[in-house]
Amino acid sequence: MTDLRASLNIVIKMSKYRDAKWRKVMQELPYCQPPYSKKNWGNPNHSLCSYQGKLKPAIANFLVQTFVPKGGRVLDPFSGVGTIPFEAALNGKKSFGIDISPLAFYVSSAKVQLCSEDLCNEFISQLSEYIANNEPTPEYIQQNARFGYNKTLGEYYEPNTFKEILSARQFFQQNPPTKPEEFLVISSLLHILHGNRPYALSRKSHPIVPYAPSGEFVYKSLIEKVSEKVKKSLNSEMPKIFQEGQIFLGDSTKHWDDQIEDLDAIITSPPFYDSTKFYMANWIRLWFTGWNEDTFNSEPEKYVDEKQKVSFDIYDSIFENARERLKQGGYFVMHLGKSDKCNMGEILREKALHYFRKAKLYSEDVTATEKFGIVDIGSVSEHQYLVIE
Repeated sequence: MTDLRASLNIVIKMSKYRDAKWRKVMQELPYCQPPYSKKNWGNPNHSLCSYQGKLKPAIANFLVQTFVPKGGRVLDPFSGVGTIPFEAALNGKKSFGIDISPLAFYVSSAKVQLCSEDLCNEFISQLSEYIANNEPTPEYIQQNARFGYNKTLGEYYEPNTFKEILSARQFFQQNPPTKPEEFLVISSLLHILHGNRPYALSRKSHPIVPYAPSGEFVYKSLIEKVSEKVKKSLNSEMPKIFQEGQIFLGDSTKHWDDQIEDLDAIITSPPFYDSTKFYMANWIRLWFTGWNEDTFNSEPEKYVDEKQKVSFDIYDSIFENARERLKQGGYFVMHLGKSDKCNMGEILREKALHYFRKAKLYSEDVTATEKFGIVDIGSVSEHQYLVIE
């Protein structure tokens, strides 16, 4: 009984300490102040692959520092391109992530695992050999050249570059990535598929959301460009305390993998209601991972951004999983968006109280938030932080 009381006292003290630390963060908003407010603050590999709607690394940093103890364990069940798991790894904490998107799975897996330069080069050589010896058929070229949403793929690439991209796509469909080096290579390739700078394989387009390609059709070597990107990523220095993490490809509204346990915190930023459609914003990159017209017609209904428009009951299973996997005294923190159409934080706060004893909502006005490039804030007027115990 004495040991139990002592444990409870420790939990209560830690809870009070973290509550006070979080209140200070909300009062001062340090991630809005220099140097954290800079566009590219943080480890360069946060920019491994462009992705619309990505949580700012500085926000992830303060969430991890506040709610995950030294040597702790954290999960992001909507990990996207791994901003929270990667920031946790950089701070020496064991991280897990779940995402339903193959694009997100590849990029986040690449970020939370360390790579060998020699093995990366060996894998690139295998890819290069495949491209050299496996030219796509005319039928395959024509079929894919006609595919697209704002413009067709054939309008984005010089013909010989497009052939190399198609061969690389077939290579990865036949050899799905499973190792850190393979994750890094495919993530680097996904990044360079489109953009407005020399690294990009496409004609000039936006690096985050592909649209309106312009400029001349110029041949660009896929192997040369992906090698440059991989080298740049490998040159990003990792701290000695870096703790490798693990990402799972799956639906977080269903059963979580049994390896995800004894969590000190769950920190996540699920898709905001009526905001970015992640599958459309990333249509070229998802196409490269194997999606086709049929996939784009069937897969989106499995994504939370579509499911929650029907009902927020999908979060019941997430709260159930969270309650089972969190340690006593653990936190579930959600970064959300409020708009005129939906007070997402309040809806989920009421739902969370069916599973947890406390759920407090904090708000931050973002109507004047600085924006870089494409605006993906949508109709969101407030960012909300739902802190659940």
